[in-house]
Amino acid sequence: MITTIKEALEPSSPAAYTARSMRIVFLLGRWNEGVEISPDMRTYAASWESTVNKFFTNTKSRLAEAGVSVNAIQDSVQKLSVGDEQTPDGLLADLEQAQKEFKAALTNSFDTPQAMRVILDIIRKANIHLADQQSAQDLRALEAIARWITEMVGILGLDSNAEPPYKGLGWSNASAGAVGDPKTAVESYKKVYDTVVSDIKSLELPASDSITSLLSQTPDAEFDSLVSTGTPDLETLASPYVRAISKLRDELRRIAPTTSEEARKTIHNLSDRIRNEDLLDLCVYLDDRPGGLPSLIKFVSASEMTSIKEKRANETEEAIKSAKLKEEKKREQEKKAREALEKGKTRPEDLHKGDERYSDWDADGMPTKMKDGSDVPKSQLKKLKKEWENQKKLHEKYLSWVATEAEAASKA
Repeated sequence: MITTIKEALEPSSPAAYTARSMRIVFLLGRWNEGVEISPDMRTYAASWESTVNKFFTNTKSRLAEAGVSVNAIQDSVQKLSVGDEQTPDGLLADLEQAQKEFKAALTNSFDTPQAMRVILDIIRKANIHLADQQSAQDLRALEAIARWITEMVGILGLDSNAEPPYKGLGWSNASAGAVGDPKTAVESYKKVYDTVVSDIKSLELPASDSITSLLSQTPDAEFDSLVSTGTPDLETLASPYVRAISKLRDELRRIAPTTSEEARKTIHNLSDRIRNEDLLDLCVYLDDRPGGLPSLIKFVSASEMTSIKEKRANETEEAIKSAKLKEEKKREQEKKAREALEKGKTRPEDLHKGDERYSDWDADGMPTKMKDGSDVPKSQLKKLKKEWENQKKLHEKYLSWVATEAEAASKA
């Protein structure tokens, strides 16, 4: 079955492409060769786009976390080129090599598959740097790489909202220049901030200077300052409110272990709601990090928000199923344990009483005579004795369990 480009781009199509995803698929094949769009190629293309998306998001998040505007070091970044007199090292050396390889790929009969691999490779090296250098990340190099990739994907036609010379950072937002009234634009973010502040004030928390200090501060002044500079970007305008919410949530999570069990549960529920509902509904994702590090703020697209919500829903469903199975297993184990204990309810002296094979028993309940009056054979007596001793152990465990249950009931 042959699918036309027009059909593939139809939103209602079961295998619908976006304009970008289709262009990525085409770039993964050489211009002078036929392109067979196999499921594997589509998967690879989706992975390529996802990798670039995450790198843009993570870079902007780390720049924002460090208090660096995405435009703050643009001048120094723009000066970077293959022909710089200074010899770069580390990530900047990797970037220089990537620039050379990318140019070589395009001059080699426009080898776009290789060019796309070069972009993935430099992102891989940057991600390794992010993972290995938690406390000493080279933000200048990371921004340089992100801006170079932004320019290259623009040149390749993958960002339909961007315009030459593609000097931004990340995918262009079609509505970036249409914020309109700034106060109206950030109204939903401010509303969430006000709600979070109100909810925290209603909590019965132990005295905390940090919480008190954070609640006494307002993001309004920083927002007004941004408006006065003419900042048109919604993410930047909303950042004061998002950062304030994130800081409050981080502090709540920090003091939670010092509160009562009931307060911890309330804090946990509020923290989850802020991350999974309040902010995620605004396409803001808080990436919680270990080791006491503050959550990383990530502005994500609507499609990424939907994916995150679906993932959370699936994780919640799996957690519920896992908890249910665990509880069922626990009940089954408790049932078996109780049945084992119940076997010890019978005293060893009564174990063989009532057995019609015998007519007489000693003081311990051991059979001494068979039904016909003859002595119990020694071989059979040996087996009966072993059963008696085993029952004695079971009965002792049963009595101990009964005593423990009675003690627990008296304390309840």
